[in-house]
Amino acid sequence: MYNTDFIVRYHDIENELIRRLEIRLATEAAAEITAAIESVFRNTGEYSNENIVINVEVGGNSNDDNDNEGRQRIEIVNSNRTKNATATATSDNATASSDLIKDDANDKDALEDEDEEEDYKYNRKDVTYICEKLYRDELLSAFGAESIDDPAMDTGIKTIFEALINNEEFKQFLSEMNALLLDPSTAKTETELANLKRNTDYLIFITLFSQQSFYLTHKCLCQMLTLGHVEADMMEQLKQRSLKIFQISNSN
Repeated sequence: MYNTDFIVRYHDIENELIRRLEIRLATEAAAEITAAIESVFRNTGEYSNENIVINVEVGGNSNDDNDNEGRQRIEIVNSNRTKNATATATSDNATASSDLIKDDANDKDALEDEDEEEDYKYNRKDVTYICEKLYRDELLSAFGAESIDDPAMDTGIKTIFEALINNEEFKQFLSEMNALLLDPSTAKTETELANLKRNTDYLIFITLFSQQSFYLTHKCLCQMLTLGHVEADMMEQLKQRSLKIFQISNSN
């Protein structure tokens, strides 16, 4: 049976790993820019005593619905006089302010060991590999299966599917998604239309258990199986995530 006590963490861990990666990359880039600018100013008499300070702010996480751009502020400061130049530039890449390097007291338990400086500096490819494995492991754990071929997995999927199509919130969700995804004009008969709808339901169901949305699906399933219903805000989050995956607009 489905494990409603299990906590899915892969999505939060992925966001945290990406956040830390962006901070590190931003810090390294800021250091390189600082060195380059200072080398120029040190060779000029007018600004030979200036200190270069680069502050960079992070934009939105690429995995979330946040499209804020990163911003850089470069300040030229001399301790013997007031600030004499400020330049502002926008950057498409998400970067971070140096004060964000401080340890976050609310970091996930799974990431506490990363607070100290690491010899190996992971990259985006590493994040993808780690989180894909975490997702697979957590998906199996939720169904109490040892592998994707485990009979427990097949039984669990069938049980969940039957529960979903009989739940009012999910029935409404499937109906709304079908209206956006399905084109009835492509079916010539009622049988073809029924088959088309069933295939669309199956496509939606599979997507719910994909890495892009399972972290939300799991929360909804836990509510459905333990409370008998799913809170409206959770269903809305799942719907918006599904719309994003299928790249369709809710207004359509």
